[in-house]
Amino acid sequence: MYFKKLIILFFPIFLLSNDNLNVFDYYHESLCSVLVNTSNSIDDYFIEDNLSTSSTTYAEFSTLVAKESHSKLEKDIRFHLRLNLPKIQKNLRLYFEDESSDDILYNGTSLNEEKLDNRRYYLRLELFKYVKNTFNVKLGGGARFRKSTLVPYFNIRANYELYSDNKITSQVYDRFRYYSDGEFENSLKVNSIYSMHDNLYIVLKNSFYYNKYSLYETLLNDLSWIRILNDKQQVSYGFGLSSHVDNFQDFKSDYYYMHSTFHHLFYKDWVYYEVSPSILKREINNFKTSYRLLFNFGIYFKSK
Repeated sequence: MYFKKLIILFFPIFLLSNDNLNVFDYYHESLCSVLVNTSNSIDDYFIEDNLSTSSTTYAEFSTLVAKESHSKLEKDIRFHLRLNLPKIQKNLRLYFEDESSDDILYNGTSLNEEKLDNRRYYLRLELFKYVKNTFNVKLGGGARFRKSTLVPYFNIRANYELYSDNKITSQVYDRFRYYSDGEFENSLKVNSIYSMHDNLYIVLKNSFYYNKYSLYETLLNDLSWIRILNDKQQVSYGFGLSSHVDNFQDFKSDYYYMHSTFHHLFYKDWVYYEVSPSILKREINNFKTSYRLLFNFGIYFKSK
C-alpha cells in the first residue's frame, strides 16, 4: 500500500501546476531528510561524540511498464537504498533493496511481476574495505528474506582495473555470496569503455553468473553506444546476447536483441524517465521476431 501511494503521488508530476510542484518538492525534501536523519541516528546510537560528520545517503525508486509482441503487459517496481555510517566507520554502508535491484543480470528484457509481499529482499552491511592501487575488496554480511523466511549470507565484492588511459578503461568485477542454507552464487563482469569523443562512448559488457542450484550458467554480452546530449539527456543503442552453458559446455543462445534507450532527467536533478524500444528473438518463441517497448519512471533521493 505504501508503494502504491508513492506511485500515485509522484508519477503525475508533469501534470501538476506550479503550486503543486512546490508541494512535490516539499515531500521529496522531507523523505531525503528522513534518510539522512535515520543514518545519523544509527551513527549516534553507536558512537557518541561531537563530530559534525553527516551521513550521505542515496535511494532510487522506479516503476516500469513493458509491452512485447504476443505477450501481456508487464509491470515492475524497483528500489534501492544505501545509508552511509561515517561515525561508526568511514566506509561502512547499509544497503536495502528488492531482488530486481540486487540482480546483476537485470536488463529489462523481462520484468519481475511478483507482488511486493511475495518478493525476496536483501539487507546488507558492508563492514570492511581494502584498497590497493587499482584493486579494491569490500566484505560484508546480510540477510535475504521473503515473508517469514530469513537466510543470512556472507558477501564479498572485488573490483580490479585491468587497463586505463585517456581513451579506454577496462575493469573486472566479481561478487560472491555464500548463504547459511548452503547455497552460493558468483557473478563475474568484465566491462570496457572506449571514449570516441567527449560525449560519445562505446561500452562492452560481459557477464557470467553461476548459482549452486541453477541447471546452467548464464552468459550475457552487450555492446552499446552512449551519446550524451546534454546534462539532462542521453541516448544509447546497441545489441546483446543472452546464453546459457550446461556445466561450462554446450553453449546455447536464449535470446538476442537490438535495444535503445532515451534517458531524460526532466525535473531538477532527481526525477527521470526512460523510453526503451527493442527488437528481440527468443529461443522460447523459436527465434521469431518480437517488438518490445519499456517505459521507466524513477526518482532519486540524495542527501545535499
